This record gives sequence, structure tokens and C-alpha cells, in this order.
Amino acid sequence: MQQQMSKLTILPNYSIDIEITYNPHNFALTDLFQMAARINKKRQFLFVSTVLGKHLAVRPQIPMLTGALLAMMYDQQDSSQKVNTISSIVQALKEGINVEELQNSVKESVELAQETLFIGFAETATALGHAVFNAFQSNAMYIHTTREVIPHIEPFVTFEEEHSHATSHRIYTEEPDVLQQAKRIVLIDDEITTGNTVINIIETLKKKFPDVKQYAVLSILDWRSDQQRMIFQQLEGQWGISIEFISIMCGTFNCTGVPSLTSVQPSITTIAARNINLLPIKDSTDRLFYHSIAENSKMNSQPYLKATGRFMLTSKQHFEQNHMLQTIAKQLKELRTDGPALVIGTGEFMYVPMQIASYLGNDVYFQSTTRSPIYCTDDLDYTITEKIVFESPENNGVENYLYNVQSQPYTELFLLVERIANKEVVARMVAALQSVSEAKVYVICMHELEGAR
Repeated sequence: MQQQMSKLTILPNYSIDIEITYNPHNFALTDLFQMAARINKKRQFLFVSTVLGKHLAVRPQIPMLTGALLAMMYDQQDSSQKVNTISSIVQALKEGINVEELQNSVKESVELAQETLFIGFAETATALGHAVFNAFQSNAMYIHTTREVIPHIEPFVTFEEEHSHATSHRIYTEEPDVLQQAKRIVLIDDEITTGNTVINIIETLKKKFPDVKQYAVLSILDWRSDQQRMIFQQLEGQWGISIEFISIMCGTFNCTGVPSLTSVQPSITTIAARNINLLPIKDSTDRLFYHSIAENSKMNSQPYLKATGRFMLTSKQHFEQNHMLQTIAKQLKELRTDGPALVIGTGEFMYVPMQIASYLGNDVYFQSTTRSPIYCTDDLDYTITEKIVFESPENNGVENYLYNVQSQPYTELFLLVERIANKEVVARMVAALQSVSEAKVYVICMHELEGAR
């Protein structure tokens, strides 16, 4: 294909020149991302994904299908059925059609010849990695990195992501022996910019998996330069492994100018909602009883959900957990009215709320809170026009953000929280939601069971 050159204005006096060098499915840039400025001196721009459901609300099937597309691109088998499936997914992502039917047809549809470990990167790609894993019916394991500090379990690996707002990644698992049965390792991130994070994790993983010689890196966007690509070729020879990169779109970019961040940004919410609709779930979920230390040094003693994959899931376990998510979705569906609804995940807790949202019927959207501070301005040509600021309900002491909630006149907001550390913090988050939306807000606490005392 011909190289595509684009110049995008992010803010006055701040723009980005993009050269697309690989785009086999002919996506428009806006099919996959928009640009924004980030309040971070390490990196002041942000590719805001239009398919992840992180910073912008999407129909929940869209990130599921994005993961399925990457899974199909990774799959080594060639068949007319695979070609047709990829074509259908691409059309759905571009036009938003037939997404529900496609989501059901691609689930667990790909075979793996060898036991493969899929690793999603926190926080943005936890759900994307899970969605890739979701497409494989056997010989697959999934785990995602986390920024959580869990003092009573030794991290399986720890590595750094230098440019991120929160740099340290950890992987925890209850079953290291099962994890180490992997013959291949697949890393999933939403975007590869320099590749330094990939180098850091592979360097660490090599020590834990000395027999694994085949790595793959899956991403929506790959912006590595020729020099950075050459570094990986050298490392393959130096380390005695192969590293395959698979992306939906590749290219290079260059930012020019300095962003003028002049708009007054919203401050963290300090007023709590008087009443919150805190809903316990009716059916028990598989829980893991670990404590974590929050950013404010206080302990969160609430259990984790096994279904997230934070501590590892096999294909069989994933299938069993998905049945539980369908049961929770059935409970929430009883609260739906005729208007649009938004299901909100929190931080790393993305895939479970996203999957539940996909079972709630038409006119349902999904979005997650984030710790990435994007610059907000009411310029109608800019990507982020509204944000609310609040403490993380699970990792108290960390500022979290939610963007553009006012973009639709939602009738219900379903806030799904894995581990409520402090109900007062959740009440303040509800007040922040109520300040920008007239929707009825429901809080679903994943560790509170109906009838439990």
C-alpha cells in the first residue's frame, strides 16, 4: 500500500505529523484513534483510542472484536473462513454493524497448537489482552500486569514502563508451575511507541521461561522507528529468541510545538452523594482473598475476582467465569429502561464490566476510569471536552478520571467496582457522576453478595 501522510492539530501551536507505513485493512485514522494532550511532562500527547473503551465510551462489542482481530492476525492457519471472519470484523469496526452477532461467532473460535501464555499490559490493555485470549478455545492462558501492591504474595515478575504515569508493573500468580508450562508468550498492548517496555518485560520473562523461544507482541498501533525495529532484530540474535510484532496499523510520528494548557482543569471531587444505589450481586463469584496496599498506604482487604485474569486464567476457567458474568448481566438488565446506558469499569478492572455490558442489550456503552490525566478544553474540535476527577474506589489516594460522560443523555450509569476500599470514596465518585449526568447511578459491588451479613 502507499504511505499515508497526515498532519493533525492537537491544540493551537501543537500538532503531530503521522506517516502510516502499514495499514492492510485500510482503516482511517479516526477509526482507531483521536489525538489529545496529556498533562505529563514525560509525554505530552496521547493517542486516544476509539476502539478500547478506556478514555472514550464505545459499544462493548467493539473492543472485544478488536481483540478478536488481533487474535486472527496472530493465528498461523490460513483458510477462507478466517479471511471472511477478518473481513467481517474489519467492516464491523469501521461501520459499527453486526457487532453482537460477530462477538458470539468469534468467541473461542481459534485453535492453538502449543500452550500459549497471553499477557495484557495494565492498565489500558488489560481488557484488550483478555479479548485476544477470549478468541482461543484451548491451550491458552491469560494474565495481566498490575500496578497493585499485594504484600502477602511475591511478584512472579516486576518490570518498568518508563514513560507511563505509573511506571512499575507486576505479575502475580497463584500457580507459577502452570504458568511456566507455556511454550509461547504473547504480549498485548494498545500501542507500541518505542518498544522499551517490551524489552524490559522480555528481559525479565527470559529468566522465568528459559525454554520459551517464541515471543509475539500484539498491538493496535506500532510507532517504532527503523532504528528501534533494528534494536529488536539485534536482541533476537543476542537472546536466541524470535520476537514477532503484529499490529493493525504501523507508522511513525513527530510532534511539533508546545501545548498551551491554559484551560482551568476540574479538581478532585470532595462532596459525597447523600444516597447511593449500592447493589450486591445475587450469585457468588470466584474470589481470591488477597490484601493490597493503596497509594495512601491504607490496606484494602476486599477480595479480588478470579474472572479478571489478574492472577491467571486458563481457557477452561475463562469459560466457567463467563457463565457467572452472564448471570450478573441478567440481574442488571432488569434495571434497564429504554434510553442509552453506560457501564463504567475502574482502572485495571475493565474486561469484566465490558463483558457484562455486552450482555445488556442494545444502546449500551462501556467506558473505564483511568489514571491518565488528559488535558480538557471546551473547544468543540478537541477530543476531550469534559472530565470528572475523583479518587480511585479501589486504590485510594490515586486520582482517577472519566472523560466525556456528557456525550450522550444516558438514562442509567452502572458503576462496577471490583473491590470497594471505602464507601465514602465511592459516594464522592457518584456525586461526580451526578454533576455531569442526569442518569440514575447504580453501584455494583462485586464482592458484596445479596443476603450476606
